[in-house]
Amino acid sequence: MTQVPPSAVLVGRVDVPNAVRGASTGFSILLLGGLLAPFVTLVSVPAAAAWLGGVAVVAFAVAARRSRLAANPALHGAVAAVIAYVLVLPLLLPFPQGRNIQQILLTLATALVVGAATGALVARRGSGSR
Repeated sequence: MTQVPPSAVLVGRVDVPNAVRGASTGFSILLLGGLLAPFVTLVSVPAAAAWLGGVAVVAFAVAARRSRLAANPALHGAVAAVIAYVLVLPLLLPFPQGRNIQQILLTLATALVVGAATGALVARRGSGSR
């Protein structure tokens, strides 16, 4: 009987261990980017807004990059990106600006779209971290 290498076997629709690893990394990027935002504000308020948007997109893409082995890479990427955002959300809610429902929903939608697109792209290219 021939053995199939573990990397050739697709895991469930969402590869939970890799989704959690990716979400942890995405959370770290969101946290560090948010902590650096006040320094960017010293340069320019519009630059700080662009900074936070860019940090969010990068964090969600990094969170979703480990989706190569998932049976549904787009779903896996979206789940990992949303988990990264959900992890950082409790740190934002104590502040009035962090409770803006429209901003929360837009960021959640961004996490879904960027995560799904990254997951699908990584699987299509056949690359990505294990």
